[in-house]
Amino acid sequence: MKLFVVGFPKSGTSTLHTALGKSGFHSAHWHVGDRYIGELMYKSYFRNGDPFPPLLRQFDCITQADVCIDGMNYWPNLDFSIYEAIRKSYPECKFLLNYREPRKIVDSICRWNNLQQRLTDATIPGLPAGFGGKREHLLRWIETHFAALDAYFKDSPNYMTLDVESADAPIRLGAFMGRPIQWWGVANENKKTSAAAG
Repeated sequence: MKLFVVGFPKSGTSTLHTALGKSGFHSAHWHVGDRYIGELMYKSYFRNGDPFPPLLRQFDCITQADVCIDGMNYWPNLDFSIYEAIRKSYPECKFLLNYREPRKIVDSICRWNNLQQRLTDATIPGLPAGFGGKREHLLRWIETHFAALDAYFKDSPNYMTLDVESADAPIRLGAFMGRPIQWWGVANENKKTSAAAG
């Protein structure tokens, strides 16, 4: 495994997946066939301590591992115990924070179908069930995770924060991955304009 993305949904994960795929990396995003990546990772981790089962080891990158739908609720991308296991078993694996300004992430979450309600109903690292219905809950959750990542990965050459909306994002990503990024744009754009209350 070359790269594991450790940020939030609605933060350019589809763009990263597309850009990496068009640049020669074998990237997995959210699911592999009918199997959710988050579920696969936790089952493998609790079976033998390795969060990447054979089905996932065929990929170079995982750009979105969380799933919170249809009774499934797994968030290895926000779980520091999973980071520890990856660093132990795959010391060359890089970690990427797909950064967007937190208020923009909150706005996108609130506009994306019923995602805000699903987050509020679920228990997620840093966001217990019953929280998330207010924007300030989501904002604190996101900002605290960003700060925790900076502290945990301090001075690590295998960690980078990438502002997915910055003009130099593909150049910085290519330098980090050691290969030029051949495409950059906006994939899976959230076009809904009316925001949820809260």
